[in-house]
Amino acid sequence: MHAWSLDDIAGQQNTPASVPVDDFASSLIGALGESGFAQCLIQRLNDLALVDFLSVYQLDTQSPPRMYMSSSRKTRDVSDDCFRSYQQKLHAQDHTFDKAKELLQHDGIAMAYAHQSHFAPPHRAAIYSRHGIQDRLSVVCRADDCFLATNFYRYEQQPMFDASDVDAIQAVAKSVAACVTKHISLAGKGPDPQVHDLQGLLHGLAVFCPRLTAREMEVCAGLLQGLTYDGIAAHLGLSVATVKTYRSRAYEKLGINFRSQLFGIASRLL
Repeated sequence: MHAWSLDDIAGQQNTPASVPVDDFASSLIGALGESGFAQCLIQRLNDLALVDFLSVYQLDTQSPPRMYMSSSRKTRDVSDDCFRSYQQKLHAQDHTFDKAKELLQHDGIAMAYAHQSHFAPPHRAAIYSRHGIQDRLSVVCRADDCFLATNFYRYEQQPMFDASDVDAIQAVAKSVAACVTKHISLAGKGPDPQVHDLQGLLHGLAVFCPRLTAREMEVCAGLLQGLTYDGIAAHLGLSVATVKTYRSRAYEKLGINFRSQLFGIASRLL
């Protein structure tokens, strides 16, 4: 496993000419605070280097880790299953971020790389071998009193991250860290839709778009009430991945892409 600070390489390496940093950052800025931010991030990253799926974890030795978001390049996103194993028992023995944390005693941004062989056998078996994950490249930064790791993964059928991949992602690492941190802040301070008549809203959605199923309407109602995906999943007795599937189907039927657009529909209905 390896970790390095971007401050350590400042002035030693130029941004690769093929990396449009301004275009990359502007795309993310446009999605800040929206439910499609993680999908936008992985799409933009794959313009630079292949990333099969990503997740964003809060790392704090005083409390269990928290996953803020995830997304996949295709349909296979194993982040929820991985995180359940990681949060329950594996994080306490995970030392792959230790060097990055040491480099971030103050401010700044670090990167960390870990191959599946770098993990202890229980960790490797429960996550990497179980899902066929090859390796992980992470952008790590400080966020208040904890560390925030934006993790990029490749499956075993792909080659390992090489020097050119690292250079490309490293070139946009500061933009990634800044936008991910800001998005989490904005998402935690989303607009209060003031939904007092939940049944009226569900009826209005059914009339507005008869194609919506009952589950899709319930997920939309949860989003409009300001619930997180975890909160909706717990309330409905579903997995987070299933909640996201219902959300995507509902958005497609409603002809929208972001939660702000769902708020707009709700405000008209109510």
